[in-house]
Parts: sequence; C-alpha cells; structure tokens
Amino acid sequence: MSQDRRAVLFGLGAVALWSTLATACKLASRGLSPLELIEPASLVSWGFFAALVRWKGELREATQQGRRPALWAGLLNPVSYHLARFGTCERLPGQEAMALTYTWALTMAVRAVPVLGQQLTRTDVAAMAVAYAGA
Repeated sequence: MSQDRRAVLFGLGAVALWSTLATACKLASRGLSPLELIEPASLVSWGFFAALVRWKGELREATQQGRRPALWAGLLNPVSYHLARFGTCERLPGQEAMALTYTWALTMAVRAVPVLGQQLTRTDVAAMAVAYAGA
C-alpha cells in the first residue's frame, strides 16, 4: 500500500472516530461527571501511547531521556484535554461542544511548532482553517 493511500485511510479513520465524539460525550456525561470520566479516558490514552512506544521499540530511548518529564507530559495532555472536553459536553449542545473540543487539536498542533523547531507554512495555516471551518 502506498504512503499516500495509507495516509488517506488514517485520515478517514480519524474523521470517522472524531465525528462520533459529540454523541459519545453527551451520552457519557448523562451518568457521570466530567471528573469521573477523566480517569478512565486518560488511562486509556496513556496506555495506548505507552503500548505504541513499546511496540515501536522506543521504550529504552523514552526512559533514557527521563521518566518523570515523559510521565508528566503523557499524563498532562490527556487529563487537561478530557477535562475541557467533558466539561464542554456537559454544558453545551453537541455541535457547539464539538467545535470547542476540536480547537484543542489545532491548539496543540500550533503549540508544537516552536517546541519542534519548525515553521508553519501558508498551506499549514490554510489546512487548519479548512479543518476548523469543517468542525
């Protein structure tokens, strides 16, 4: 399978999963508070990425760079994301909550630019604008 085809399939998979987020969030918030939803959601996120690092054989590299910063970063992002997401889902209609939670992904992408030492191109900015308009 070509890289382009694989990228498109991954993109479509992400869109399919993301499009159900507002409904799933609304259903989950009926029975539990945002704080009660954070623990399982964050643990699943953290576990998934820990398994991915191990599967790719990068566990030794990750632990050599320092476990404490890696654990904090790995826990901080999903906890803060899920707190914002579940809080908005509890208070807003699904469509509005979806737009606000989508902002998180764009914010993280933009904030990663200086950390990774990269620059945003006009194409990147246009893609972000189109993606946000779609949400």
